[in-house]
Amino acid sequence: MKTKFPYRKEESELLGLVYRPVVDFEVKTTTGWIPVIAYADSGADITLLPKSFIELLGIAFEEKDITDIGGVGGGKVPVIVKETELKICGKIIKAKVAIALIEEIPYLLGREDIFDFFKVCFRQKVRETYLKLEE
Repeated sequence: MKTKFPYRKEESELLGLVYRPVVDFEVKTTTGWIPVIAYADSGADITLLPKSFIELLGIAFEEKDITDIGGVGGGKVPVIVKETELKICGKIIKAKVAIALIEEIPYLLGREDIFDFFKVCFRQKVRETYLKLEE
């Protein structure tokens, strides 16, 4: 099964109008499956969700569970890493996700536990991302 996701048109301070690859999927929470649209980020090691998912996933954590992740520019964001279920292209995957301790972060679909299940194709020229389940 192959699923196609159109790029999303956005404004960039640097480049003006840009198109970015996004993927929609669902996260299993204590209240059911919640739809998410995230940047498909082949440079992200792990999927990143905002702080509101701590409560939605019913996560209890301690100070020792907090770690920092960084990105381009060296900025750091405090996160906790937990395993949860994601539903992508109809497949349920147990995946480690980083949940930020701040709300103002972009949703990212990272490689860890995700890209092993799919052939991932970014088609910049036609502004589409394809995910195909590996056989």
